[in-house]
Amino acid sequence: MSLTREEREAAARARLAGLAAKFIERTAGELAALREALARLSAGDAHALAEIRHLAHRMSGTGATLGFDTLSDCGSRIEQIADAQAPAEMPDAAAMLLLGTAVDALDVEIGRLQKS
Repeated sequence: MSLTREEREAAARARLAGLAAKFIERTAGELAALREALARLSAGDAHALAEIRHLAHRMSGTGATLGFDTLSDCGSRIEQIADAQAPAEMPDAAAMLLLGTAVDALDVEIGRLQKS
């Protein structure tokens, strides 16, 4: 039996909704890893910046693909701040404040998405 166009579209929407829910769940877990990396960076581990950038890049790209524009923008902002730092060097206090603020904004957005 062949599915109608409407049935195929409904099935695709359902799969996309499932992917979106899994992404939000995974991203909430990665937020903890992001905060841990930020804490390591604050403690002097300059290499944690690469992990912060990687996590933010994934969140930004997948968020954009799934239509989570605000979440994607938050991830992109974190990635931009990380990219602006010299490799293997500690960010200055202003950059650390920017990173912390951007991670907090991401946290708020993830919380909003989990409630919706």
